[in-house]
Amino acid sequence: MAIEWKNQFATHDSHIDEQHQQIFRFANKLEALAQQEDVDTREVDHLLSFLETYIANHFRYEEACMLKRRCPVAQKNRSEHLEFKAFFARNVQDYRHHGYSKAWALQLFSKIEHWLSHHICHVDAELRHHPEKASTPSPR
Repeated sequence: MAIEWKNQFATHDSHIDEQHQQIFRFANKLEALAQQEDVDTREVDHLLSFLETYIANHFRYEEACMLKRRCPVAQKNRSEHLEFKAFFARNVQDYRHHGYSKAWALQLFSKIEHWLSHHICHVDAELRHHPEKASTPSPR
């Protein structure tokens, strides 16, 4: 079942929320591919490549935001990101070594869905309590 955006996922940072929604859209594309009988592995290759790059860029941006805002879960966030990147890399490697299978795609989607839901609600959502401070004008 597709990952749907819910208010509980909102960090109240428009850039991060849009990035999360984009990750959801591409994860949902993985699930949609898994439902097809005849899958073009070039689509899978493109999707995995995109997710790998997009996730890395998103994690870097989000980690910088947490550090800048002195968010108390910044280190936990970074640790969970490192674990997820390792998990994702293992799955990409499995795909490249063993090839595509519907079971592999559904299992990967399921794990991504669970991780995203848990991580965003329990870690990223902490950003709500640490909004970006408006820059104060310099005195004249």
